[in-house]
Amino acid sequence: MNMKKKGGLLFLMSIVLGGFLGMFVGMFKARAESNGIILDVKPLIPWLSAISLLLAVIILFLTFNFLKKSRKFHSLYQEEMDDDLNETYYVQMYRNLEFGTIAFNITSVAISLSIFLSLNEVVILHTDHQTFSLSFLVFVLSLVAQKSLFKTIAIVRQFDLVFFSTPKDVLDYINSYDEGERQANLEQSFRILFQLNQYVLPALYVFLIIISFLTGEIQLLAFLLVGVIHIYINVMQLPMVKRYFK
Repeated sequence: MNMKKKGGLLFLMSIVLGGFLGMFVGMFKARAESNGIILDVKPLIPWLSAISLLLAVIILFLTFNFLKKSRKFHSLYQEEMDDDLNETYYVQMYRNLEFGTIAFNITSVAISLSIFLSLNEVVILHTDHQTFSLSFLVFVLSLVAQKSLFKTIAIVRQFDLVFFSTPKDVLDYINSYDEGERQANLEQSFRILFQLNQYVLPALYVFLIIISFLTGEIQLLAFLLVGVIHIYINVMQLPMVKRYFK
């Protein structure tokens, strides 16, 4: 099956799935209204903030663990003379460093969610600020994790990243990779960008439409934010075109 047929099939499946979702949401809303049920997302905020905080704590510990392992394998790599073991230590050293980097990035997202959601608890719901205080504490710990990450990068990759890195700093860091790793990074970045542009963001539009329909309120700000992000990731490809096709 060629790409054109796959694209057409995917489009058709999206229409059918959208139709079924629309019917389901309509039936669900009608049943809820007939039973006098008011759909309100506010009671979910404390649960979501607590889940985000718990997720941040768990992944933060994983971050420290991965970075510790990376430094450990680096030490073994420096000391070992056997080529086979050296290869194993080399792979594990970089593997754990990258796992630690990914875990730290996920932790940052989870902490941000926890802080903003718990702040909504305090400001809008007027509930206890315990989750917000704990979220801020975990945020401080994440700064320690970031320092540990940069220290591990300096040890393993022999590259010093500043605490508030600019895009140029990160690009220089990526260019310090070997050719195979740079190519793998480029391919994965393309896949992420493509899926974000073609699948994830369009799915968010559908999700926001469903939420708007269920709550009876147009999620205008959310629509605008998703739209701005969608436009941004496409517009930001223009500098590349101008740079290489002068």
